[in-house]
Amino acid sequence: MLNNLSEQIRDCLQHAEDCAQKAAAQTDQKLKQDFLDNERRWLMLAQSYDFTQRLGDFSDQAKRKADDLNSGGQRAAPITPFLQDRAFDPETAQAVANALVMTCEALGLSNRDDAMTQLVAEKIMELAKRGLKNPIELHLAAIKEFNSDTQEPPKPAQPSI
Repeated sequence: MLNNLSEQIRDCLQHAEDCAQKAAAQTDQKLKQDFLDNERRWLMLAQSYDFTQRLGDFSDQAKRKADDLNSGGQRAAPITPFLQDRAFDPETAQAVANALVMTCEALGLSNRDDAMTQLVAEKIMELAKRGLKNPIELHLAAIKEFNSDTQEPPKPAQPSI
C-alpha cells in the first residue's frame, strides 16, 4: 500500500507540474487561472496522500512501541478514538497525536481506556483549539496544566505571636 501511495503522490505532483507549465504558457487570464487552480488542487491531493502515508507510518510505529512497552495486552493511547466529532486540519491532528503519546509516556499512562488518558487527550485537544500547533508545545502545556491542577494552593501564613 505504501508503494501505491508514493506512486499516487508522484502522479499528483506530476499533474500539478503539468498544470503549472500550461498556466505559464497561457495568454488568456481565465484559462491561466483555471490551470493554476488545478495545480493547487493536485498539490492538495498530493499533500493529503502524504499525510495518509505519514499517519500510517506513525500509527505503525506507535503500535510497535506500545507492544514493546506494554504488558497484559494493554495498548498505548492513540488519538483517533478521542478525535470523534472534532475537526482538526491534518497537521494539527498529527501534532495532537504526537503530544498525546509524549504526554502519556511522561505520565506513565498506557491504557487508552483509562479515565486519566481521556483527560489528557481532552486537555491536549483543548490546547490545540486555543491555537497551539506544535506537539512539543502541546505536550509541555498539558504537563504544566496538570501540574498546576494538582498542586495545592498555598496555605495562609500563621500569625506569629
